[in-house]
Amino acid sequence: FPTGRKLAAVAAARGRPIVLANGCEGEPASHKDAALLDIAPHLVLDGAVLAAYALGASEVLVCVHRGAAAARSIPEAIAVRSDPVEVRLVEVPVRYVASEESALVNFVNTGNARPTATPPRPFERGINARPTLVDNVKTLAHLALIDRFGAEWFRSVGIPQLPGTLLATLGGALNQPAVYEVPGGSPLGAVIERAGGPSEPVQAALIGGYS
Repeated sequence: FPTGRKLAAVAAARGRPIVLANGCEGEPASHKDAALLDIAPHLVLDGAVLAAYALGASEVLVCVHRGAAAARSIPEAIAVRSDPVEVRLVEVPVRYVASEESALVNFVNTGNARPTATPPRPFERGINARPTLVDNVKTLAHLALIDRFGAEWFRSVGIPQLPGTLLATLGGALNQPAVYEVPGGSPLGAVIERAGGPSEPVQAALIGGYS
């Protein structure tokens, strides 16, 4: 569901929208969202507030897992801002399925962090029965950067099918495991070299996680 289409779908739905920034990482070995929220929380909030402004939304929710470092850093960031919409933190149970978009909406509405499989989808009828834009924090950070520097700047790295950059968590048998920002479409070998190369003979590489 490309971001532009999702924004258009939320804007076309009936009712005043809500923006939900998803900072819950379900993949056990992934730390990209945590790193982004730690290093650049205001960039994420800029993107979320920008999306709210574009949609005419009155509220932004930032969802993170309970006990995550962002549960402290995000309120601190919100406290020093004067945004034109209400921005608040929601702490979600630490479960894999709790980070799915319909599970987040269901949790805010009912306290039950389980996905809902039947329509309507969140962009049609989400939090408080209002159209809800659910986007990953990385996507919202990209929106803020595109607004600041322009589309051509964003497309100056990456490939036409995947412009811009990605955040990749690299771990295991590597010399410098960490979260790296890499151009979209980067070959796996080049990404591994960014992490200092293998620290021992490698038999296999796991790409992604459960999904």
